[in-house]
Amino acid sequence: MIYTANITTPKNTPLSTLKKTTLSVTTGLVYKVEVYFPAGSAGLMGVAIFDGLFQVWPSTVGDFFLGDNIMISFDDLYLKEAAPFDFQVYTYNVDDTYDHFVSVRLGFVSKDVFRARFLPYEAYDYFVRLLQQLQEEQAALAEGQKELLTETPFEWLLKQQDILQE
Repeated sequence: MIYTANITTPKNTPLSTLKKTTLSVTTGLVYKVEVYFPAGSAGLMGVAIFDGLFQVWPSTVGDFFLGDNIMISFDDLYLKEAAPFDFQVYTYNVDDTYDHFVSVRLGFVSKDVFRARFLPYEAYDYFVRLLQQLQEEQAALAEGQKELLTETPFEWLLKQQDILQE
């Protein structure tokens, strides 16, 4: 899953009064981070991403991503298992003339999907468990349908059941 926050920060938004945008997510593992600065911000706009009071990206406390016509993109591993399931994106814009836009994207997967994708030796066990679970669910569904079949007024369905049991 990819979560996105498209943020326009008004001109004259200083570091002392940062704009806060909440990016709602689910539980999972962040494997990809992208911050896109379209042309025009000229390094006058900054972005930092927090989990509660903890600054996650950039990792240097108090620093912000800056850019102009650039995509900052990197792989990372950050596990988000505790509520609230959101990140806070703080922006500033010291331009005195123009509002500026930034797009923040976070790529998420579950822990099991991550292991299957990035740790191939664990993928086999994951898929065996998944197939076994699907097989059990299908068997339970078939058993439930079989019980309902005995209560049906349709003779042809009962004959079909007899044929399948042979």
